[in-house]
Amino acid sequence: MDTRKLLEELENVINNASDVPFTNKKMVDKDEVERLIDAINQSLPNELESARRIVADKERIMLDAEKKAEDNIAQAKDYIARITEESELVKQSQERANEIITSANKSAEELRTSSVTYATDVLKYVETNMENVLDSLKKNRQSLIDSNSASVRQQEQENQDGSRK
Repeated sequence: MDTRKLLEELENVINNASDVPFTNKKMVDKDEVERLIDAINQSLPNELESARRIVADKERIMLDAEKKAEDNIAQAKDYIARITEESELVKQSQERANEIITSANKSAEELRTSSVTYATDVLKYVETNMENVLDSLKKNRQSLIDSNSASVRQQEQENQDGSRK
């Protein structure tokens, strides 16, 4: 199950929990909350592994783009070397070779730029999700702590009230 769904389930458990009378606190099933937190902790490494794969794909794409550019440049140079014997053909060949080199460099730069943009977008998405997960976990943990503290204070108050009577 993905982290976002687990967080939604945790939120539902908290929202559907019984109200503590005379407070704005909720009583939650500790075992259910712990189960969900464990499941969230287990799903996080999967999302991190996915981000690692994306980075590896980005690096592979960049290496492929550089290789393709180098191959295109090498082809252009071979082409120039073969046709240098005739002057008119040499001039035309040099122009064509320059176009090929320019095109190869432009293509390589476009591939590099798009792969970096793609990887950046994906990593930003993963980063945002991870921040949301962390914020939600912090809020839920604090809510549990607050709820437990309020319950303990209320119990102590009831004990004090009961002992006065």
